[in-house]
Amino acid sequence: MEVIQAAGAVLWRRLNEDLLQVALIHRPRYDDWSFPKGKVESGEAEISCAHREVLEETGYDAVFGPELCKIQYEVGENLKTVRYWSAQAIGEPSAVHDTEEVDQLIWVTISDAYAKLSRKGDQEVLKNFEKFGADTTPLILLRHGKAITREEWEGDDGDRPLAQLGQLQSKRMHAIYLPFAVTEIHSSDAVRCYETVSPMARAMSLNLVYWSELSEYAFEKDKKAAINVVNDIIESEARAIVCGHNPVIPGIVAKFIGKKNFKELDHGLLPGEAWILHHRDGEIVAIDWVQAPAV
Repeated sequence: MEVIQAAGAVLWRRLNEDLLQVALIHRPRYDDWSFPKGKVESGEAEISCAHREVLEETGYDAVFGPELCKIQYEVGENLKTVRYWSAQAIGEPSAVHDTEEVDQLIWVTISDAYAKLSRKGDQEVLKNFEKFGADTTPLILLRHGKAITREEWEGDDGDRPLAQLGQLQSKRMHAIYLPFAVTEIHSSDAVRCYETVSPMARAMSLNLVYWSELSEYAFEKDKKAAINVVNDIIESEARAIVCGHNPVIPGIVAKFIGKKNFKELDHGLLPGEAWILHHRDGEIVAIDWVQAPAV
């Protein structure tokens, strides 16, 4: 049985404080109502696929939020796996959607969406959206890409650069984090960290903000200083990337979600991986793990 990888999103908008709507699309080929989604292309990250499919099938650009869930169902003799994110529509549609795939788009309330959706699996997606999908801000805690090993490096550890694999990873991160509409990029002052996020900063036309407090050396001496840096970023409600180190990031995550909850997560990140803390009014409402870019 072949497994078909796909991705999509619950596209939503808020007309006012009390009225939130989600977009449903009608596919004439199947005569059903569903959320925008599509197959992942070769070499494409799943979230990049979801971002592309929303634009192609609805015409709307969107700012992505938490991952909602993964559903599976059979398509003929194959198994289809679909990952869904929350995605807030930005402005009016600026692109012509694929009218062969989608012939209608409607905006409905959540209660009306439950009645209109054709698949039971889509209703499960909507339940998760209702719980934690809307009005969140992402804090992306990214471990630097693969660096030259300590054994290979004779200089100061803070000057240790990315290995060739890490350089390739850094060039492929922009597509993964583009859907989050990042507004700030922060980094440890270690070379391997700012080399990781520099290509993204250039692509997003953002200035890098360097923090000695986020370095491994500083964190060993004063954990509170690093936590304060991240707390200030959360309070600012910036959609931010913070690039740091494996000992530092787990300590920060444990502080913000509690040591008991942190035990349920893997305690470390591999080079190029990230956790995304989605927060609302200062409270962490969802946590996503992001795989390192495929190279």
